[in-house]
Amino acid sequence: MYTAKKTCYLCSKEIGDENDSREHIIPNSIGGRKKVKGFICIECNSSAGDEWETELAKQLNPLCLFFGIERERGDVPSQTFNTTGNEEYVLHHDGSLGLPRPEYREAAVDSGVEISIKARSMKEARKMLAGVARKHPEVNLEQLLDKAETQSSYCSDMLHMSISLGGANAGRSVVKSALALMALHGISPSVCECANEYLFEEDGKPCFGYYYEKDLVKNRPQGVPFHCVHIEGSPCTREIKAYVEYFAVKRVVMLLSNHYDGEEFELTYAINPQSGTELSIDVDLNELSQQEIAEAYDYKKMPKGSVEEALGKVIQPRMAETVEKHQSEVVEKAVQYAFENCGAKYGERLTRDHLDRVAGLMMEKLEPYLIHILTVPRRKSDV
Repeated sequence: MYTAKKTCYLCSKEIGDENDSREHIIPNSIGGRKKVKGFICIECNSSAGDEWETELAKQLNPLCLFFGIERERGDVPSQTFNTTGNEEYVLHHDGSLGLPRPEYREAAVDSGVEISIKARSMKEARKMLAGVARKHPEVNLEQLLDKAETQSSYCSDMLHMSISLGGANAGRSVVKSALALMALHGISPSVCECANEYLFEEDGKPCFGYYYEKDLVKNRPQGVPFHCVHIEGSPCTREIKAYVEYFAVKRVVMLLSNHYDGEEFELTYAINPQSGTELSIDVDLNELSQQEIAEAYDYKKMPKGSVEEALGKVIQPRMAETVEKHQSEVVEKAVQYAFENCGAKYGERLTRDHLDRVAGLMMEKLEPYLIHILTVPRRKSDV
């Protein structure tokens, strides 16, 4: 244990309040909450730490958007995806889709010129129309703006999301998360010689690998895309082993030390990144041998179809949840629109005419959704 002055794990400089980065154990970029003091200084966090976590965040950003995670700092960055029909859409943190760029089309017709504009906002539309007015002085800008409408439509194809799990820098971020949990509980990461070699030496041997051969989480919450960091150290085996899981999909085992002679310990931090709620997760590494971990380093513990199976167990519940939520929102908006426009005043008793108008107005608003669900074939997610 260490209770004396804190020094940066990466550069060994003394850490005080002025240069303490208060590092997230699980990166904020993927929904982590808990922080550790006295682990990494601000300078190192802005260089090596950011470089490692930027790569991890880039790889997992599609899942962050899909699961609608909440971050302590900032929103999940929007990202452009292709559909299975080879169209491009931008997926935003609130689940909405938008155009990746404005569209302008101009074509000659018998009566003159036909111009079509699609903008992502009225501000952008006004700017584009101002350009049209400069090119065609005969155009009445204000008249065009009066005719402009905000419209929404359904994407008829599935989004294609590509998710990668590898990369040296992403791996370093995962290892750092395990060490950060140790530091939070007063155990010096310096005892992890395997991790130190990997993180500090240019050609250091990686101390992590992907593991799907058996489920190491004994009480796995079904359908929850949770994050988990688990570490255990034993002076009997002289090992410090760790397990990190992100979105219930990225599953990593580590051998951080095989020369440990300190006190026995077992640490776990788990969270649902959709809500920020901490979870009680039971991870068992007792039967995980050094040989198995070494084989995981060489990608030998990933049975065919295991990653897809893990992904499917959290993707399908999320899709069902999203459909149900959207359906409720559509109905709620349709009902509100209908009653606001049926001609009845607030508190007034509804007549048969009012009710007839309510029914018609509701159908008017529900029609695009009903057409969408009746015409789009049911397919599994293309991830």
